[in-house]
This record gives sequence, structure tokens and C-alpha cells, in this order.
Amino acid sequence: MFEKINIPDCMVIIGLVAALVMAIFYSLNELAMSIASGLLGYIGGTVKSAAQMKGDEKNESIH
Repeated sequence: MFEKINIPDCMVIIGLVAALVMAIFYSLNELAMSIASGLLGYIGGTVKSAAQMKGDEKNESIH
């Protein structure tokens, strides 16, 4: 049910979330928007590549 947890990806996400919270607390709106968009893009790219790798593993087991 649970896949392996990718430690480097988790570290990047935790760091970006911490930076986002700090930017919000210090009223740095432009920085907060940039961090939020970068975080969403990073998570989207990570999920897409993980799904693609999982699909490749299934195809390799069939052949």
C-alpha cells in the first residue's frame, strides 16, 4: 500500500513549506507567492515522475 518514501523530496518539501510559513508571517507577499508556486510545481513534477516510474515498473514485469 505504501511506497518507499523519497527522503530528499520530503526534505525539499519540508524546507519550502517552512520558508512559505516564514514569508507569510513576515508579510512578504511576493516571496510567499513565489515559494507557493514553486512548491506546487515541485510537488506536481514529483508526483508525475513517480507515477511514470511506477508505470514503467509494471510494464517491465509484463514483458
